[in-house]
Amino acid sequence: MTSERRDTVLFVAVPAPLGGSNRALAALLAAIDTQVRRVLASPAEGDFLEFVNEKGLIEEHLPLPHGSRLKRIAAAAGIARWVFQHRRRMLAIHANASRGLNLSIAAGFLTGVPITVWVHDPVASPAGKRLGPFLRLFLRRVQWFAVSDTARRVVVGNGLCRTEEVEIVPNPVDPATVLGQRRTHSKQIVIGYLGAGRDRKGFDLLPDIIEALADMPLEWRLFTKRLDSPYATPIWNRLDSITAAHIKIPGPDSDVRRIYEQCDIVLVPSREESFSLVTAEAMLNGIPVVASNLDPLRDLLSSDTSEGAGLLFPTGDTGLAAAAIRRLAEDPELRARMGEEGRRRANAFRSDRVAARLLESYGYSAS
Repeated sequence: MTSERRDTVLFVAVPAPLGGSNRALAALLAAIDTQVRRVLASPAEGDFLEFVNEKGLIEEHLPLPHGSRLKRIAAAAGIARWVFQHRRRMLAIHANASRGLNLSIAAGFLTGVPITVWVHDPVASPAGKRLGPFLRLFLRRVQWFAVSDTARRVVVGNGLCRTEEVEIVPNPVDPATVLGQRRTHSKQIVIGYLGAGRDRKGFDLLPDIIEALADMPLEWRLFTKRLDSPYATPIWNRLDSITAAHIKIPGPDSDVRRIYEQCDIVLVPSREESFSLVTAEAMLNGIPVVASNLDPLRDLLSSDTSEGAGLLFPTGDTGLAAAAIRRLAEDPELRARMGEEGRRRANAFRSDRVAARLLESYGYSAS
């Protein structure tokens, strides 16, 4: 009697929105295609699940309860039960970010199915630092990957592994789903913001930056969801009150090609990032980026041998952020040079290269 072929990878992903780590996972699933059987464990509703179903990126979905601690325990138990039932066909469990790992530990420990952990976290959590050394006792067969040095420091700082045990594998960028048409020349420069309306994305910096550039013929397009919250509402009110600048709020679009087709410059004023998929996607499209001087953004954009792929400003400094945008807006040749440098660098993030390395970690063999 022949044994079943090991061809299945269970991808564990939370939360439900189509955010950075889940967009990276969607690009990975697309690049893997049918080389392995792709089973997704994720919340039963949300933009991410809707997207992967629409694109046909998975062969099966395991719905997970999501929210309270009891629901998270139930989700981990459901994953362990599913893995136990299918263990003879499984290559690996792919835990997407630390939350995916938390739900996968029991399954890996009980069945011995190896776990590939892909860390996207920008900062360590107090709970992670307390639980990391304890959880490490249950992680028998684990391969560690991180999207940047910043993310690697998080997992090491949580006591889950040593620095030399973590390989850097960046977030993937899929040209088929990211690369838009070149924007035709216009006298009005369009500045795009794609971050969420959150403090860690520097959303509160937008009004001051926009007001500082009100004398220029710029158009601001905010591709973000308008949320009503104690943090976001006052900022939206300020943006609504700015009449000296041309501001449009088209909102998010799951087809990011349509977003990048509209932008001449992309603004990333984040306070925290582990990689910044938005920056990498803008680079692939040949769009210069103005970004906070965080380690991951500096690694993506700056260069010792050329002008780089964008301009950096001290985190939180709206005056210097505005000055960087002004410099790029007034210099089309600089925009073109930085755009070309970004496109060249973005080849390192192409999804086929990332998928090949992660397939190897699952133990996949084409033969």
